[in-house]
Amino acid sequence: MGELLVQVPESVPLTPLKKKIDELVKEEELRWALFEKCKDDLAMSEEDLNELERIREEVWQKEKKKFGL
Repeated sequence: MGELLVQVPESVPLTPLKKKIDELVKEEELRWALFEKCKDDLAMSEEDLNELERIREEVWQKEKKKFGL
């Protein structure tokens, strides 16, 4: 785990600041864990990407007709 050195003015109490920083670190850790999981779950092959593009183009053509574009 990395370490971060922060300079804090003497007038700022350390205990509440540390609590906020710890909460922020936990939140960021969760976000990155979810990001990594989604990235793995959504890993698409070239074939999948081609199929997705084909479907996107098909839907776009229908929408263009619908709106007279």
